Amino acid sequence: MFLPKKMKRPRMTSEEAAQIMEKAKTEAPLELEKGDIKAMIIAATIVFMPFILVFCGVLYLLYWFIFIF
Repeated sequence: MFLPKKMKRPRMTSEEAAQIMEKAKTEAPLELEKGDIKAMIIAATIVFMPFILVFCGVLYLLYWFIFIF
């Protein structure tokens, strides 16, 4: 979108997409290792906690201005 036309990568053809889909059907699914679930929970907390804190802060300020001030 922001790159000039010269720098854009070529799109995948339908044949390449079909090959990838066939390969995905025959491969075994990835197995989770020890501690992967805990790592995913920590990563999700790191990503979503700032938004939750900002949202709660805005709600608290609204509450403070409406009912306490």
